[in-house]
Parts: sequence; C-alpha cells; structure tokens
Amino acid sequence: MDKLLIGNSYNSQFRTVLEEVVSNHILNTTLFESAVFFIASNEQILSVCRVQDIPSSMIEAVNYFQNHFSSEKLKHEYEQSLLLAVPILNINESNPARYIGAIVPLESEDKTLLEEYLEGIASGMNLSQHLSNAESELIKLKDLLKEADYQIEFTSLANALVQLYERNEQTSGKLLIVEKSGDHYVPLFHQSELQILPVKEAVEAYSYVEATDADHLFFLKDIPILGNGYNDHLVFLLLNDKKIVSLFLFSFQSEQDAMREKEKMNVTLKEIAPLLQKGYAHEKSVREGQRSDILFQVTKKFYSTMNIGEVLGEILYAMEKAYPHYHVHLLLSQEWEVSAELRIKPFMYGADSGNRKAEHAYLTGNIQVDDNMLYVPLRGKQGVYGVMEIQTAPNVYIPSYEIDFIQMLADTGGNALENAELYQQSRNLIHDLQLINETSHQINLNLRLADTINFMTQQIIESFQAEQVGFIMFPAKGESVVLDGSTPFFINDETLSSLDPFIRKVKRDKDPVYIGDTRLHEEFQLEEYKSVLTVPMIQNNELKGMVITIHRDAYHFTFENFKLLQSLVHHSTLAFTNSMLHEELERLVITDHLTKLYSRNHLDKRIQDSMNQDIQGTFLLLDIDNFKQINDTYGHQVGDDIIIQVSNIMKKNIRDEDIAARWGGEELAIYFPKIEVNIGNRIAKRIVEAVSVETSPKVTVSVGVSSWHAKDADLSLKRLFNLTDEALYSAKEAGKNQVVTKMPL
Repeated sequence: MDKLLIGNSYNSQFRTVLEEVVSNHILNTTLFESAVFFIASNEQILSVCRVQDIPSSMIEAVNYFQNHFSSEKLKHEYEQSLLLAVPILNINESNPARYIGAIVPLESEDKTLLEEYLEGIASGMNLSQHLSNAESELIKLKDLLKEADYQIEFTSLANALVQLYERNEQTSGKLLIVEKSGDHYVPLFHQSELQILPVKEAVEAYSYVEATDADHLFFLKDIPILGNGYNDHLVFLLLNDKKIVSLFLFSFQSEQDAMREKEKMNVTLKEIAPLLQKGYAHEKSVREGQRSDILFQVTKKFYSTMNIGEVLGEILYAMEKAYPHYHVHLLLSQEWEVSAELRIKPFMYGADSGNRKAEHAYLTGNIQVDDNMLYVPLRGKQGVYGVMEIQTAPNVYIPSYEIDFIQMLADTGGNALENAELYQQSRNLIHDLQLINETSHQINLNLRLADTINFMTQQIIESFQAEQVGFIMFPAKGESVVLDGSTPFFINDETLSSLDPFIRKVKRDKDPVYIGDTRLHEEFQLEEYKSVLTVPMIQNNELKGMVITIHRDAYHFTFENFKLLQSLVHHSTLAFTNSMLHEELERLVITDHLTKLYSRNHLDKRIQDSMNQDIQGTFLLLDIDNFKQINDTYGHQVGDDIIIQVSNIMKKNIRDEDIAARWGGEELAIYFPKIEVNIGNRIAKRIVEAVSVETSPKVTVSVGVSSWHAKDADLSLKRLFNLTDEALYSAKEAGKNQVVTKMPL
C-alpha cells in the first residue's frame, strides 16, 4: 500500500496524470474532501493518489480494493468506503483498457455527480493523451473540461467554450451560442436584443446533412447579429437525434478572418462535438428528471394537505425550485386567509384592473404572454381560482416545453386549491348544518321565549363573533318591541330610535340587509358599529320581526355569515312564533280578561308553590266597599271601570315578583312571597289610602290580611284563605275603608 501511494517502477507512468488531476481539478470542488483517486487496468489498480488526509478505515479499503479490483465491478462497496470507476476511452483500440476511479466515504451525498465528474476527467484524459500535439487545434478538450470544472452538462460546456474562445489569442471572432426551442432560437449567456431571425432562415435553408466529417461549419455572409461589423459567420449545428438543438455562431468582421479560422475550428469541433452532444442529452435528461421529481413531490404534498395556505406555498416553492431566476406572484380571486409572507396579490378585474392579460388568462383559462410577463391560470375542474404571474428577465424567451410544464404545475396547483376549497366548504357546510340542527333542536324544547332569545343570541355571538345581537318584533298594532334576551345595546329607547331606518327598510322590502360599512350609507348609522346584518322573521308570508347583529369593524361579517344567519332565522322563526303564541295563550289562561290581573287558579298555584319552597308569605284580600251601589248608580260599565282602576292601583304598589289576582266579582287579592305580615299590612294601608284618593267616582276598599310561616302547625291554603276572609269580614264590620289583620293562633 505504501508503495502504491508513493509510486514505483510499475505505476510511475500514471503517477503524473493522477497528480495533475488532483492538483489542478479536484481541489477546486467540495466533492472530494477525503478521497483516493486511482488508475486501473481490467484486473488491478495501477496507481493511486490521495486527496488530503484519509482515515485508517479508507486505507484498509484501498488495500482491499487493490486485491479485489475487477472491471466487472466498477461500483463496489466495502465496509464504510465506496469504489467508483469509469473507462478511459482510447482512440487507439490496440492500447489496453484503462479506468480512472475514486474511493470515497460511503456516506458521500451525490454519487451520481461523482460518476459524472469521473466521466468528464476520463474524456479529458483521452484527448490529452492522443491529441496533445495537434497544433491545428484551437481549443483542447482537456482545457474545455477543466474550464467547465468537469461538469458535462451542455450549459456548463457551452459557457466554458465561450470563455476559452474569448481568451484565445489565435481567434479574431466572437462566439454566440443559441439554443433551439420550438420554432425559436434563444441566445445563451446574452441578454441584449439580437437579430436571430435571419440566421434561423439561413439555417432552415441549409442542408446540413451534406456537411462532411471534415467540414462541420458552413458560412453565412452579411448578416448583422452582434453589431460592430461582425456580419460574417461560421455556423456549427449541434444535432441530437438528427435534429438541430443548438447553433454555435462564430462571427467575424470579414470573410477572410472566417476562412483563416475555419480549418482549426473544424478540428476542434470534430473532437468536442461528441461531448457537447452527450452533454446536451445528459442535461435534457437531468432537466426532465428534475421536472418530474418536482411535479411528483408537489403532487404528493397536495394530496397530503387540505390547507389552502400550504397549497399556495407549495406552488410558489415548486416554481422557485424549477425557475430560481423567475419572479412569481399569485393573483387570487378569493379571499383566503394565508400567511402574509406568501407572494400573493389580490386579483383585480374590470375597468380598474389595469392588467388585461391577467384578466384574459383568468376569464379564458388560457396562458397569456406579454413581453417578459407570463400569466398562467390556476385551473381546477370547476373553475379558475386565480392567475400565476411570472416575470422573466428582459428578452428571455420561454420555450414551449417549459410553458407546458408550468401550465401542468399550475393545473396541479389549481386542482389542489379546488379540492382544498371544496373540503373547506364541506366542513363549513357540516358546521352550519350542525349549528342549524342544534339551534332548531334547542329552541323546540318548549323553552320560555326569553330562554330561546338568550340561546339564539349566544349562538350568533359565538358563530359570527358578533358584538351585539337584537331581536325586534313588529306587533300588529303599536311600536316595535325589543325582546328580552337581546344584548344591552338594544335595550334602550335611543337605540330603538336609531334602528328606525333598518326597521322601515325591512318592513318595506321584507328582504335581508347586508351592510359592510355604515360609513358608506348615510341613512344607516349605529354609533361606532360599522358592520350590520339584518334578517326579517317571516312566517306564512307575514312579517313578524327582524334579527339584527352588528360589529365595530367594517366588513367583519362575510357573505357566508350573511347566508348562515338567514338560515338560522328561517329555521327558528316558527319556533319563535309558536313560543310567543304559547306564552300569549298561557297569559290568557292565567290572566283575568277585565283587570289583566292573574286568575284565581294561577294565584292558588303560586301560593301553593311558595308554601312548598319558601319560609313565609303574606296574603291580602281586598273588597270594594258598596260596590252594588256603584253599579246601581252608575251602571255596570262604570262598575267595571272602578274594578280596573283599583287593579291598576294595586299593581303600582307591589313588586314584579308579587302576585296580584282577581279573586271574584269586586274582590281582589295580592300575595307577597317571603314577606312577613307587618310589611304586607303597611302595603295594604297604602293601597287603601290611594284608592280613596285616585278613583273616579270615589270609592273605598276594605282589606283583610293574614300570613303563614313554615313553623305553623296547620299550614294550608284553605286555612290561609279562611283567616284572611275573616279579617276582611272584620274590616267590613268595623266600618269599611280600613285594614284588619288576623294571624293563626
């Protein structure tokens, strides 16, 4: 091994070649931070040269490969090392076969790139061995490979050829390389405007099949391309599968200059043309592989996510990876919530859009080209979801196959957007249906109207992030009424007044109203609130009321919110109506028609409930004095009016939780839950005094008062009523217009 690394009489003829490879080329790349290069025959390694220090494990691997090398195994792994070798192509077939290779760590990242690098070195070694003395050669293959850093892609080789030609003191011309793309010829490494069309016409008229091996060039005269008098050209046609793929234009200021250089350039092209053809085929294959890989990875990502933001990000990432020098933006027709870091612009169309090409691409679904701008529609199966705006460098032609790939990528992205949008719509629809179903179920549980309104208010606030919600009913007669359960903003007279424009519009049109910004509607103003949704409540074609929801921010509510609120109100209006009818019927059942006080039955029930739940309560029984005389003197209509007057006085002097009822005829009653008898007695005296002053014609009342306590031995409705009736009888006997209290013993 040591001899092999140092060199001996057997392998010294190859030592110089390896040292040149290592010193001049390999140290310029990061591929080989730790490697051993070698030249081998069919059966053994002949000479080696290492790159920097190598680990002991690689030394062991070199010993192993020295003893086990075979041309039948040009890719061979041993423990943590890898051997790769390629043949050195010899022009003289009588020479024995030789291979150049490298031993590298097994974990080396890009083994394909390593093989390509070795192939480039092998090609250079071939001509360096056999053509080094060719004086007629302008550019040597080994120099071309060295300039291209042994990259055998066509673009690298073409650029290296241009650089070498410009530096060569033997040349007097300029070199322009153009690539054929569809029906166009696109300059490589040249951004300025060039007159390529005459060259295209001349090339199409030339029968390049007639060119001999010794004559790779044909001559074009007086065609200005580069300017500055370089109007005479030697043209080399690079073929792939018998088709022109590229033109090499050697331009001169005179025909004499061109002819002087033609012979030497023919020799050069004869030797480098195979490598250029191989490089073109290789680069095309790599490019197609990269495109396929990008498309595969993007499609895989699209199928793994239903997040619109991720889909959009992946479209931009794929374009950046495939075309790093293009500037790409997405013009979207829908307002998706995505990261602000994505290169996205709102899609504008119509009279003020200012971008007719983008608009045309969106409306027709076809790619549009405008100078160095490309507009590619993001097409799905059901529509177009936006446009991909691509900006290239000035005067750069995008070949048709690239446009086809971009459209394929855009279509893949468009379909993914459509799937994600449909998925989101289905989720939203399921959520909306669940919300409607839950709401309908809840409000049909025979809830009290106030409970129903409270539930609906909370649902709307949570579902739409609303700040205020109001339920306004339109009675057949009278003013609009805000229902209990609406949020506080609506429970005041000033707000109801400011709602008049909305109420009038709903009453007039019976249609829902969407206002994104009240500042744009002078007639609709609600203090600081700018977003407004109003939906009429209609049952059997009859307008019952409206629901209104508001928010401070302009355009807070989406159109989907608007539609969902309409569905919610539509499905709940019947329940609202039924609940209101139920409570109205209930009120009629438990309410006396004349006085609007509670009925006797309802009073009995409420007192019994109080006795079951409370500690104490006070009962008051009131009788209008000399009522028969009132009827006889003024008539029954006045008598009824007196009963109503006394009832209203009673209601004014009690709390909401107290129960005032009509006991029967001219007798009225009040029950005070949880109130002790002395407080009830004071209220009774206040009522007696008020009746004597406020009635017309003047009347008086007598009142009996009693109470119960949980400690009473004989606790019952009957006993409470009997005691109060006895107290009332005593008040009558004592001269009327007074209060008498009687307590249980």
